[in-house]
Amino acid sequence: MNRKLTRGAGLLLAAALLLLPSCARQEDDQGQTPPEQTQGETTVISAETQKIDLEGVGNARQLGGYLCADGRRVKDGVLLRSGALNALTEAGAQTLAEQYHLRYIFDFRMPSEREAQPDVEVPGAENLSLSVFSTAIYGEKIPGELREAMASGDQGQVAVTLAKNQGLTTIYENMLLTEEGQQAYAAFFRTLVDDVAEGEAVLWHCTQGKDRAGMASALLLYALGADEATVKADYLLTNDFYPDLIQQSTQRAQALGLTEEETREFVALAAAVDEGFFDAAMDSVRENYGSVQSYLENQLGLSPEDQTALRDKFLA
Repeated sequence: MNRKLTRGAGLLLAAALLLLPSCARQEDDQGQTPPEQTQGETTVISAETQKIDLEGVGNARQLGGYLCADGRRVKDGVLLRSGALNALTEAGAQTLAEQYHLRYIFDFRMPSEREAQPDVEVPGAENLSLSVFSTAIYGEKIPGELREAMASGDQGQVAVTLAKNQGLTTIYENMLLTEEGQQAYAAFFRTLVDDVAEGEAVLWHCTQGKDRAGMASALLLYALGADEATVKADYLLTNDFYPDLIQQSTQRAQALGLTEEETREFVALAAAVDEGFFDAAMDSVRENYGSVQSYLENQLGLSPEDQTALRDKFLA
């Protein structure tokens, strides 16, 4: 395996997640989502059609309706993704338990994130911790500039430092290429194949539900036979769930005097997703393993038979 990626990138992720303002409570009520469109044979479904009403949780949506293998579509209400559940209300927990009959919650955050903002318990659902970034990588010596920013407690300076280091592209690659990331995503798939019964719902999340959870969604859609246009469209829907926060982050970056590229990094760290980061992640998979299919099979242990089982379970 090409181990060109540095463990220091994982530290950048930790700082971004723990020190940047959280958007977990922001609701999807802006009315700025695009209408449903069709691109060739691929249906691109809007944020309005994908959202789920989950009180206290940002970026809450489902994969239902996406066109996948053999002309089948993802079943409604069984594959859910979101931001963290630490602010989930009692009504929201009841929704997951009673309306969706949630079986598993996959939490891709680090242990420190879980301890700082633990998920609200959902009756009947088992919460599985699958940290994409191991705390072991944070013993490495951190860059001096970032160390000083963190020590000062100045969140703005931390964000500026992260943006100027353009760390997010490498962070995305690290999610998929490091042993920690692959173990987390492999366990995610193993549970879906072996332990989830037909008709049961699952939910996966990270902090804002956009990066680590976004890559889990992408890999799952590839395994279900979706084309790349569909996979990317789902990834980019995050931007329709956080329009106000994206605008605020952009204004903040401009006020700090960041360059155009630094502003892009800053906004992506704080609130948004970017097509370029998605492309870099997928390119790194293909460069190292030949194809996404090869990655699923050889790195995550998802055999063709496993993929058939997933499709039979989650597609209709």
